[in-house]
Parts: sequence; C-alpha cells; structure tokens
Amino acid sequence: MKTINILTIDNFFHDHCSYCFIYPILKNQKTFLENGIKFKLFQRLNDDFENCDIAIVDSRFYGNLKQDEKKKFLEKIGLIQNKTNKIIFADTADNAGQIKSEILPIFSEYWKGQILKDLEKYLEPHYGGRYFTNYYHKKFKIYDNDHQYSTPVKNKKLLKKIKISWNMGLVNYGNLSHILQKIFSFIPSKFLLFDSVKLVKPQVERSNDFSCRIGFDYYRKTISFQRRKIVSMLENKINFSKISRKKYLNELSISKFSISPFGWGELCPRDFETFTKGAILIKPNMSSFCTWPDWYIKDKTYIPIKWDLTDIIKIMENSFNNYALSKTIAVNAQEKYKKYILGKHASELFVKHFVQLI
Repeated sequence: MKTINILTIDNFFHDHCSYCFIYPILKNQKTFLENGIKFKLFQRLNDDFENCDIAIVDSRFYGNLKQDEKKKFLEKIGLIQNKTNKIIFADTADNAGQIKSEILPIFSEYWKGQILKDLEKYLEPHYGGRYFTNYYHKKFKIYDNDHQYSTPVKNKKLLKKIKISWNMGLVNYGNLSHILQKIFSFIPSKFLLFDSVKLVKPQVERSNDFSCRIGFDYYRKTISFQRRKIVSMLENKINFSKISRKKYLNELSISKFSISPFGWGELCPRDFETFTKGAILIKPNMSSFCTWPDWYIKDKTYIPIKWDLTDIIKIMENSFNNYALSKTIAVNAQEKYKKYILGKHASELFVKHFVQLI
C-alpha cells in the first residue's frame, strides 16, 4: 500500500480552489484503495507528515503563512525532501499564467490544474500575474492600481517539473453544490461528496437566447477589463444583473447559449454549470492552455471568441442563426461532462490520471 500525505487548509468554506483539488481525491477513495493507494490529510506541518511515500503541499496552505513562516516552512520541506520518495507542490490557483518560481527548485514536482501550453512563457514576467492580463495590458494599455508582474522562472530546466493535475470541473456543480461545500467545511464527511447535478438535455425547448450573469467589480482593472468590455458591447442585448443561484440555474436550463468570460482565472464554474444545463458555451479562446480533463475543444465542446472580443457579436449572430447545427456542441460537452463526472468509469479515469502523475 502506497501512502500519500496531503498538507492543506483546515476550512474550505471560502476556498473553492483547494476544495476542487481535494474533492475528487476524497470522492474516489475506494478506487484508490483498490489500486493500493491511501491518503491522509494534514492541516499543520508536523513530524508525522513526512511518514509517507509521497507528500503533497497545497499552495493555499503555503499562501496563508506569514512571510517569515514561509522561509522556515521551505527549510523544513528541504529536510523532508530527503526522507520521502517525492514531495509535490500543488498549485491550486485557478489561473494558468503564474508559477510560484521560488517553489520550483525545492519541490520534486509542481502540479497545476491548468498550465500554459508553451511552458517557456513562464520564463517571462506577466503583468497582472496572468497571461491574459498581460495581453490586455499590452494591447489596450490597461494598468492596475497596484502594478505587479509574475516572477519569471530563471532556470529553463526547471520547467520539466511542471505537470497538469486536474481542474475545477471535477467537483459538484449541482443545485445544492454551494450548500454541500459549506457543510463539508464544518463536517468533512465523504458522504457529502456526491453529485447533486440535474442534467438538462440540450435538445429541450429553450425560450432564452443568451445567458451571461456576471460580476465585473474586480479591484484589478486587468482582471475586470474583459468582462466590462463584454457588458459595454452587449448591454442592449443581454441582462447581466445578478440573480439568485436558483433563478440563474433555471435560466441556464432554458438558454440556448451561455457566455462565460475569464475571471480571476480562465476556467469558471459557469463553464460546468453550462454543460449540466445543456446550453452552448461561448468563451474566450482556450487554445493557449492545457488542462485535465480537456473540456475546451474548439467548435466541438465550446465556441471560442477572440480575447480582444472583436468577433463576439458576429460569433453570437452566426451561432444563433445556426442553432440547430450548433446544438451538437452542447451535446458533445454534456457527454464529456458525464464521462468524467457521472459515468460508470469516471472514478477509474481520475485514479488512472493520478497514478500517471505520480
């Protein structure tokens, strides 16, 4: 039996990213045990943490440490490195464009749910800490009040440590998902890790054309730019006002299309809510990124738009006018979602991916 210890945060109430990392591991424990793997979670670094075959550190745990604590923590990790077969840093942030470059030399591997397809882009600094914020800064001269750049990786050889783990699509996005996550934060029972998803077939009659209930009041201008531009371009065509989750999911269920821009990261829970409710996903082009599962296949599982949004109105009009043909995109996306989340072999697919990683 192979033992894997995971050092993570002690409360997932307000941290969807760490929750997305831990969720499929805990959900699929039975299949892991059948494959000779057992896990143990830690909320603090102690001597027992190093008693394992493989150790994993959640980036959220590291990020919550004070600056002086981080230095001592990394020194301790260096000592543990000599006692375990492998120690892995799991970057659970929901964006692809930023790597914690100070971590790469210390850990055996660096896992991330979504990464840049061209790893050498990590050798460059990105304004705003993300690949797409750097794009908006350069193309549209967008500046944040607090100027910041991602710290580039200095040693090209370290890039080989970066591996794709899994993305936020593997958690529950059903009608009760937000409630179950809150309860799990206080009562971490595996019995709460079930899918409350109620799928709506894409073929049902849909009375609403486009859904895009988004917020855009981010304090970073490079983050909010894309969303604000979409609102300014489409405010006479779509209602962007926030509504209750129940009403929002009901709206998705009767919508032909769902527009899902980037937020703090490129992936968004709306992507997967769109899949479950059978709408067609329209999203800024994802071809610069690699992720697992690969939900984003151009004109097969989503309809891409340019990052500068110059084609968004044309794409919307063409897709709407060819809705009968475009509907196959929603069908494909929902089938893929079922395969990795609800399918008979979903658990085996995740465990197989995990085993290949380690």
